[in-house]
Amino acid sequence: MMKQPIRFFALGLLTAGIICLVAFYLFDANQESPELSTKEMVKKVESEGYHVLTESEYISVSVQSDEADTESNDNNNEQKSRSDDTTENNSETYTLTVESGMTPSNISETLAQNNIIDDADEFTQYMENEGYSKLVQLGEFKLTSAMSRHDIAEVITN
Repeated sequence: MMKQPIRFFALGLLTAGIICLVAFYLFDANQESPELSTKEMVKKVESEGYHVLTESEYISVSVQSDEADTESNDNNNEQKSRSDDTTENNSETYTLTVESGMTPSNISETLAQNNIIDDADEFTQYMENEGYSKLVQLGEFKLTSAMSRHDIAEVITN
């Protein structure tokens, strides 16, 4: 009873294989497309709205852009160091002592009382949501009011 369907299945596989083989040899994927010369390529690219640079033009443009980047980085570094100086002068420093049995809410309240963070509940929630509440270490930690929640959490958990 199963002899006939199996033969038809095998015949179908053989037919599919032959069709694939014929298609592979007749429609060669390595057919060569017409090669364009460099000038023809440039004309085609420019007609599509692009600008083509020679190698020397490209080098001069990249050197100019590097110089501009260097100047802007120097200016940004000067401004950043000035703002860091003013931030450091305005920030409060506190040495937090974490003792055995302190909960994240106790730590948050202590930090809020010493003006390191603005909202104790928000910081406690952040510690719990990010998984820091289980990683708090015992010891003394120097914290400033300029530090972000993430930075404070990293300091007291490492």
